[in-house]
Amino acid sequence: MTDDSEAAHGRHKSAVDEGAHPPSLRPSSPVKGKPAARTPSDFQHATVAEELAFLRKTIRDLAGAYVGLLEGEITGLVETVKGDAGGGKKLPPERAHDLRDMLSLLQNLEIKPAKGRRRDLKKVENLLEELRRIVECWS
Repeated sequence: MTDDSEAAHGRHKSAVDEGAHPPSLRPSSPVKGKPAARTPSDFQHATVAEELAFLRKTIRDLAGAYVGLLEGEITGLVETVKGDAGGGKKLPPERAHDLRDMLSLLQNLEIKPAKGRRRDLKKVENLLEELRRIVECWS
C-alpha cells in the first residue's frame, strides 16, 4: 500500500510501521480476550505438573498391584492352613508347634497402618516370608 491509499483507508503510520523496532523487539501490549503469550518457563512448569500427575497415578497403580500381591499371598496361606485342618485328624506335634509359632508371629506384628511407612510394609513382607517358610515344610 502507498501512503495515499493508507491515508484513504484511515490508517495512520506509526513508529512501528516506520521500522523503529525490529519485529522481534516490538513492544507487546496484551489484547483483551487473548491470554498472554506463554514463556518457556510456563511450558516447563506445565510439563513438570503433568509429569507429577502421571507419577501420582503410577504410584496408585503400583500400590494397588503390590497390595494385590500381598493379599494373594495371604489368601494362599489361609487356604493352606484351612486345608490342613480338614478331616478331623489329630495334628502331628510338629504341626501344632508350627501353628503356635504362626499365631505368635501374627499376634506380635507391630505396625501403624495410618502412618503409611515403608518399614511397616517391610515388616508385613518379612512376616509373610516367615509364614511361607513354615507352611512349605508341611508338604
